[in-house]
Amino acid sequence: DDVRTDAVETVEILADAGIQVVMVTGDGEETAVAIAKEAGILKDEGKDVVLSHEQLEEMSDEELKKALPDLRVVSRAKPLDKKRLVSVSQQLDHVCGMTGDGVNDAPALKQADIGFAMGDGTAVAQEAGDVVILNNSLTSIKDCVLNSRTMSRSVGKFLIFQLTVNISTLLMNIIAPVLGWTEPFSIVQILWINLIMDTLAAMAFGGEPILDRYMKNPPAKRTDNILTGYMKSAIGTSSVFITLGSILILEDIGGITSFVTPAGCADPGLYEKTFMFAFFIYSIIFNSLNTRSERFNLFEHIGENRNFVLVMGLVFVLQTIMIQVGGTVFSTTTLNAKALLVSMALALLIIPVDLIRKAVMRK
Repeated sequence: DDVRTDAVETVEILADAGIQVVMVTGDGEETAVAIAKEAGILKDEGKDVVLSHEQLEEMSDEELKKALPDLRVVSRAKPLDKKRLVSVSQQLDHVCGMTGDGVNDAPALKQADIGFAMGDGTAVAQEAGDVVILNNSLTSIKDCVLNSRTMSRSVGKFLIFQLTVNISTLLMNIIAPVLGWTEPFSIVQILWINLIMDTLAAMAFGGEPILDRYMKNPPAKRTDNILTGYMKSAIGTSSVFITLGSILILEDIGGITSFVTPAGCADPGLYEKTFMFAFFIYSIIFNSLNTRSERFNLFEHIGENRNFVLVMGLVFVLQTIMIQVGGTVFSTTTLNAKALLVSMALALLIIPVDLIRKAVMRK
């Protein structure tokens, strides 16, 4: 068959994404090599490896492991050759995908980490595979990878956001009693914090846009930790900032709390705790902007995720209303305009702090 017009571009995109494409075909070597060249799979004949079924059969697994990084074409392939290629790849800790359409392809599709069955293939192949490519196009596989990488990024953003809130809340409940504050948050306030960091955060980060630049990044290794160095630094920096800021308010370090507390306040202690609670939640909201982008432009593609804007905007409004009219239900008292603005301004500082962290991590 003629090479599809989009195949050459797709092969190049997959190569940039760190994905090795190997053509495994029943055609003869001359035909397979010609098509592989046309598709851009075979570029350097001096380095790229082309094997026939007979050559592959004569190689030991150790020999095949050495040849695998440069393998581009397997001609006159038999169904079990596919399964062996998958097994050897997995022994090297590679994540391996395999395509197939026939009954004989079922073992390889089942063995692969991702089995791509063709839409016009047999029912057995489609049952054995994980994904059915309805249009039989390599471009659809590229789209699968791009969507998966986007989903992985969204999960990572959610983890950064959630763990930051978790750790900050935990640290506050550990440190506050030491400083004489036996209950930094009421039960209802903790439930509100949990709602923000779980359900609402999932809604906010679940709609992050699909960006082509994710295909420029190397794939994650099978052995990689789910928490990357970037994620750990983001969680640590933001958690420390929120915790230290809350302690600064509770201990009135620098006279900030005294500055915003009105003269003749009936319950200065409650006013202090409400001021701290406002800072805590506003910091979480502003930190969501830090979390959704690893770049310095925090508003990058934000219009493409309406859920994020709606959810975080709603949390901001509800938090302000809760502080002002929550009363005994939320264990808060009404803050004056000065206290509200100062709590927001202090919370906003989490953005430049995280920008500094990003600059350091980039270097």
